[in-house]
Amino acid sequence: MKYTNTIRIAFQSIILLLIGYVAVRPVFDTAYVADFESYCPFGGLSSLGSKLNQGTMACNMSETQVLLGVGLLIGVIVIGKLFCSYICPIGSVTEWLGKLGAKLKVRMEMPKFLDRPLRSLKYVILFFSLYYTMTSSELFCKEFDPYFASVNLFSNSDIALYFAIPAFALTILGSIFFRLFWCKYLCPLGAVSNIFLNIAGAAVIIVLYIIANALGAELSLVWLVAGLVLVGLINELGFMRSYLMPLPKIVRNTDKCTDCGLCETACHQGIKLTEFEKINHIDCNLCTDCVYACPVRNSLKVNDSKNLKYLAPIATLVLVLLSIGASYNFEFTTISERWGNFEKVEDIAVYEQSGLKNVKCYGSAMSLKNQLENVDGIYGLDAYAKSHSVAIYFDPKVISEKKVKKSLFTPIKMEVRKSKEKLDSLAMWEGGINGLFDLIDFNNLFYTLKEDEGVLGFETHFGEPVLATIFYNPALTNSDKIIAQIEKDYVMAKKPKGEEKIELNFDVEKKGQQKGFIQFEDYTKRIFRPYDRLFNEYKTYEPEQLSVFIFPMPEAGIPSMRRYFGQLTSHLSADDGIVRLSTRFDNGPTAYLFFDPSQTDVEKIKSALTKEILTIFVSESETKDVENPFKIVPDGTVKKYSEINIDEEED
Repeated sequence: MKYTNTIRIAFQSIILLLIGYVAVRPVFDTAYVADFESYCPFGGLSSLGSKLNQGTMACNMSETQVLLGVGLLIGVIVIGKLFCSYICPIGSVTEWLGKLGAKLKVRMEMPKFLDRPLRSLKYVILFFSLYYTMTSSELFCKEFDPYFASVNLFSNSDIALYFAIPAFALTILGSIFFRLFWCKYLCPLGAVSNIFLNIAGAAVIIVLYIIANALGAELSLVWLVAGLVLVGLINELGFMRSYLMPLPKIVRNTDKCTDCGLCETACHQGIKLTEFEKINHIDCNLCTDCVYACPVRNSLKVNDSKNLKYLAPIATLVLVLLSIGASYNFEFTTISERWGNFEKVEDIAVYEQSGLKNVKCYGSAMSLKNQLENVDGIYGLDAYAKSHSVAIYFDPKVISEKKVKKSLFTPIKMEVRKSKEKLDSLAMWEGGINGLFDLIDFNNLFYTLKEDEGVLGFETHFGEPVLATIFYNPALTNSDKIIAQIEKDYVMAKKPKGEEKIELNFDVEKKGQQKGFIQFEDYTKRIFRPYDRLFNEYKTYEPEQLSVFIFPMPEAGIPSMRRYFGQLTSHLSADDGIVRLSTRFDNGPTAYLFFDPSQTDVEKIKSALTKEILTIFVSESETKDVENPFKIVPDGTVKKYSEINIDEEED
């Protein structure tokens, strides 16, 4: 008799097809960015740990992943390990690889003297993954996760190849030669599931942790995690059973069972089912393959009831839908930070603003916090990446609400295109634009203005609404055309990976006004956007200790080259004697390289600038080589810092 658990196979296949769709879609939709961690429950649980431990969510983790992780735990406690059985892509692939290994007659059972010690590995991996994430707000699991590595073709910067490649090889080869090698021995989410499968032991640890802190122990969340990991490890290595919960379990009717062994053959976990009356083995994930395989009617049932055969797939679907649905109505603060005299301010005020598209993850939120921390009178920030909104805490006696809003604003200059002809002057139009505030808005304004052949550049200034000054060739366009272009519903932006449709929501207030003309030479100086980066302990030097190498750098005036300046800065920072790179417009785009002559010299600097390959830092200890996009001719002069007049500039 051949069995088929069609429902479970359908669940597994649909999940893998959806992942395949996400992987393939960028091929025919170049604007689409594949996000393979959008629904990762382990990432969500890790991020929740970070949130509870230090108040910040891990980057790229949202309420969706967190609530899917919570839903997974609820499912484990009440029903069983549903994610492992029906959804996990690694579980599905390795299960099928195991069947291939069995068919090729190369799969073997792990020897008992190795099985239990190896099971401890996943608890070690779980603890260190959670510890690192909880203390850094960075997802450590992405460094080694074979799923994340494979779907990203090992090219994502978050992947540590020295972890990911061995993990991937062990997962694939291990599953061919040993039953569910990843799931049983390496999977941290499997360890989490097994901990909460025995909710009684986990509950004891949680209660003890609460009591200890109530008595003044002040234990960090890391201690709770360590306790839960230890309880899970002891149960799995010592007992291999689930007790009390979950509620449903496979029950074998010993009066009807013929001990034919077909259920054991069907069990992808390799559980010796005929040794149980009620299957409470820790590896059982209620897949019900054994129920489908049994040739004797009602010999194997869920809770001894024929009506619960479909409980697991129904519960899986319901929990997933409820978790995703709940995430739309719930939002964590990405960061919640207070500083300075927050506790001493009697009448703290709160300014709230939404629509800040550049507040999109932990990193960008912390960048904003660092910016606001330097503003007198501002003492706190709550940032919400999901809704792109913030709440700023300030002392109204020190700073006004309008100045708080201004502190969020960074003016910008953008050159839209080079003029194809020699011009004496350009016309200027200025207008307040509703819906324009942050860098992403400025980029979108750039893309829509690029469709007007007469627009050469623009700059923004703080106002309510934000003011934009647009420079244009009056022979090719006029203010009415420019306004119509700004107020379009969408624009098709040409990006390196293809065209992207960008929805626009700009509205010009009172049609703006003409601001006369500007000489083209003055426009060239005005539209130039300086670059300024300090590194290698620049702030520790006195001006008389530094020299400056000054040389022409035409690339500094090309907008498309600006994205590469970070690479050049990283490359130059390898020389401890180079401490600052800055660009200004001085009879043309000019570079200023500040250096300590006691540590380096101009010849070394010239050599670094003209190398064909730039060596850039991707972390404090890891580097990578990229082709040098600059064609620098380092013919310049060296002056003392004290001999030049140059200030630090925000860029």
